[in-house]
Amino acid sequence: MRNHQNNGILILFGISFLCICTFNLGCSIKNSNVRWSPMEMSDFEPHLATLQARYDLTETLKSTKMMVTIQEADNSPEELRELLWYRKTADGGEQLRINVLGAFNDTKGLAIANKEKFLLTLLDEQKTYIGELNDGILREIFGVDLRVSDVLSAIFANPFLDGRHTSLKLEKFGQLIRVTRAGVETDQIETILLKIQEDEPRVTEWEIKNKNGILQRAIFTDYKDVDGILRANRVKIIRPPEETRVVVRMEQVQHHVDIKDNKFDLEPFLSEDFEIITISKDDDLDEPE
Repeated sequence: MRNHQNNGILILFGISFLCICTFNLGCSIKNSNVRWSPMEMSDFEPHLATLQARYDLTETLKSTKMMVTIQEADNSPEELRELLWYRKTADGGEQLRINVLGAFNDTKGLAIANKEKFLLTLLDEQKTYIGELNDGILREIFGVDLRVSDVLSAIFANPFLDGRHTSLKLEKFGQLIRVTRAGVETDQIETILLKIQEDEPRVTEWEIKNKNGILQRAIFTDYKDVDGILRANRVKIIRPPEETRVVVRMEQVQHHVDIKDNKFDLEPFLSEDFEIITISKDDDLDEPE
């Protein structure tokens, strides 16, 4: 059976970046009292450009105080403390590392995404999962239907980073913009809510659903200017199919910091000291109780 903390490490990697019990930046997507009016793409494009610029300007990102609260079904919430490092590479790649800390600030587990490779290590169990970095790797390891590209979108509070910003249905009401588009799967619909405040777009909610109901809802709040870049520091992810709720609070964030190459080195966790589990798309990693 999957260990709860192991699953927490995965979900953390999947959103922490990665994602507020109070939604206070605008009305909810479900608010039926709002009378939406059509919006032209030409009026929305400047906001897309601003969201893209925030991502482009973030060459590195470091969080030395990140709290992740995970609650599954009716179980009591569990809070994890993490550290996060993100860096763009000179050749256009991206690197990410998340450490999960224990009670004495010791590292209990870590996840590293380095260009085309993904690694997850559980230090107490001395077990390492390694595989190709693809949108299905998180599902292959823990059975959570979460794409790696969703992680990037959650970090930057930008659901448009994957390039899906054509064929949009655009509506507006005052400072609010509602975007509806087809999901990644053929039966999915996505709804994205933005609030424009002082000419700055703030993505506040991102919902994915199919004919069976809501698959995932992300709520972004606590926007702050960090080193000249506006970013959401609190993200809540609700996943009804898994009865999982995750809240990420990033309280100490720095941009443009120097991050050494060895922070994303996989080799120390692939030594003979670890049980190495290589992941492929056809693997079934459910462990017996």
